[in-house]
Amino acid sequence: MRAFVFVFAFLLSLFSQNAAFSAPVDAGNATVEVIAERSVIAQGDRFLGALKLDIDEGWHVYWRNAGDAGIAPSIAWEITSGAQIGEFYWPAPHTIPLETLMNYGYEDQLVLPFEIVVPSDLNVGDNLIMTGKAEYQICLDICIWENADIDLVLPIADMPEADAENSRLIASALEASPIDMTGKATTTLEGEDTLRLSIADEAFAASLADADHVRFYPYEHEIEHFPEQSLRVGEQGGTLNLQLSSLSKIEPTPIEGIVVVDKNDKTRFAMKVQAQIGDVLAGTDDIAASNSHAKQAVEIAATASFSQILVWLGFAFVGGLILNLMPCVLPVLTIKANGLAHAAQQGQSQLKSHGIAYLAGVLTCFVAIGIVLLMLRAAGEQAGLGFQLQYPPMVLGLALLMFIVGLNLLGVFEIGSSVMGVGSNLANKSGVAGAFFTGLLAAVVGAPCVGPLLAASLGAVVSQPAWVVILFLIVMGSGLAAPFVLLSFVPGLAKAMPKPGGWMDIVKQVLAFPMFLTSIWLLWVFAGQKGVDAAIMVLTAAVVIAFALWMFARPNANGLAKSVAGVLMLCAVIVPFVLTGGASHVNEVASSDITTKSGVEVKTGDWSPEYVEELRAAGTPIFVDFTARWCVTCQMNKRIALHTDKVKNAFAEQGVVFLTADWTNRNKLIADELARHKRAGVPLYLYYPPQGDVQILPQILTAGLVAKTVTP
Repeated sequence: MRAFVFVFAFLLSLFSQNAAFSAPVDAGNATVEVIAERSVIAQGDRFLGALKLDIDEGWHVYWRNAGDAGIAPSIAWEITSGAQIGEFYWPAPHTIPLETLMNYGYEDQLVLPFEIVVPSDLNVGDNLIMTGKAEYQICLDICIWENADIDLVLPIADMPEADAENSRLIASALEASPIDMTGKATTTLEGEDTLRLSIADEAFAASLADADHVRFYPYEHEIEHFPEQSLRVGEQGGTLNLQLSSLSKIEPTPIEGIVVVDKNDKTRFAMKVQAQIGDVLAGTDDIAASNSHAKQAVEIAATASFSQILVWLGFAFVGGLILNLMPCVLPVLTIKANGLAHAAQQGQSQLKSHGIAYLAGVLTCFVAIGIVLLMLRAAGEQAGLGFQLQYPPMVLGLALLMFIVGLNLLGVFEIGSSVMGVGSNLANKSGVAGAFFTGLLAAVVGAPCVGPLLAASLGAVVSQPAWVVILFLIVMGSGLAAPFVLLSFVPGLAKAMPKPGGWMDIVKQVLAFPMFLTSIWLLWVFAGQKGVDAAIMVLTAAVVIAFALWMFARPNANGLAKSVAGVLMLCAVIVPFVLTGGASHVNEVASSDITTKSGVEVKTGDWSPEYVEELRAAGTPIFVDFTARWCVTCQMNKRIALHTDKVKNAFAEQGVVFLTADWTNRNKLIADELARHKRAGVPLYLYYPPQGDVQILPQILTAGLVAKTVTP
């Protein structure tokens, strides 16, 4: 394509030397073009060109500092005819909030001007030929990479000629770009992490007279991007309170960026800021003069907080709904569906009782999880929704429980209405208790699966007041229970359910096998926590449990046989808990897992903050996989992305060190690092380039995305 463009430009220079040439390119979700304020140029001319992106509706691209996530547009020039190309002039961006992330960028149309200096040795009648590749990340609900081969051909004459339309577009972009600061700016630390940015500037002070909102956009990542920036003003300017980034040292720091004032008349004022360490400047923090602005800032922050809570609750409900489709929850839900089919024939009141009981079981579990999360937070611990599966005894107990439920569904034994009989009770007329425990069980095994769907929201929510945490989890549980509650309370849906019959016994027995598969999954998690020997012990205990239940359920079993069965059952349950109660097994990443087919090995290791700092100091690129064996999304990403040949080869070619942060067992360092990146669970994927800031990748990976991220 590039060769074609060059040949086309050359032919154009021969046959059309009196007209400029630039071809727009449809790159997928944006039309890309290089424009110039000149249609004809002169020798040694100095003028402005620009990268122009016409962005599809709903999509956006990023500013020079994308904020919490994203990469800005760029041009890699290949042919310039010897012209000197300047840097972009960046128009003031807008905020693009997404869950707990704050990004900076543009929608609709972006024009990025840059200066072009024409060589004086080009001859009149020649053409200035410029070709290259424009690259950018463009996002809607997902983010993708797009690129376009771009070109600009301008004829050289004795006198330059202007292009009116392009000149207008470039002038508008320059008008939207920040002006230079003529005053002074300082930063000082207040408390542990509040950085006060004080700006004394005449133009800035004048813009505050009719300000609707004021925000500072940093060039780097010295501050947290998401928090609201409260403002105080005075006659000489204003002072913004910024939250110091967790990536920065806790100390005052020089900072550069732009301050943008959105005015009541919908116009904007933007100014470059270069702040040095120093005290708050006089006349920028006058409380008496800033009451109206301070009140407005508080109101804006309150509105944003309330709106954000509503967004979180919306994500919580949708995440709960999606949880019904997760493989760790489906086996339990199929049992519930079987029970509802039976209850539907017992009358509407019985069906409603099932729905309410199931909802109560789900909400009981989620509220209990919320209470434990709050207790851990009060104790200074970091925890996410998967914390219950970080305790090997819990995983062991769930694995055995799923196995026993499977035996129950097969008809190996019947035990009235006890918890272990939950599977059979769902098909019985008196199965309300079974519905409650089914909801409880679905929430226990399902909560870790919801973490990847809501990691960003949950990461923010767990730091909120207790009532927000509990409300979030209640709404999430309501989403999980919603389909069955709907079936229970809508008569039309209930009538459509099949009538009970002999088919139900067959379905009941078939449902045993998904329970066994769930038990195997939990056992695999347990093996990662305690080792293979411990897992074999649990398998042995499962065989003993099956034998004991068989003995107990035999029609002619006498008292002695039942007593022996009870002792065997008790021992099979207790002994594994006692013998596997020591230190947890440490997972090691096998280098063979990250080896290309050609035999080139990728350097791997266990994540630690110290190791990351060591590699960063050496300029080594790093990819960190925050994962856990009980995280279904983590395991899926390994198979479809991280352990593919495409990614392995990309890691090997770029010298990327692949680090694993395994959160299968409790680990305070990993929990703290997740919290630092505003995550309450796994997966989390970080890429540290040789130079520049850490990049956070999406939670659903593709091989192409990972390879593209690590390849410059």
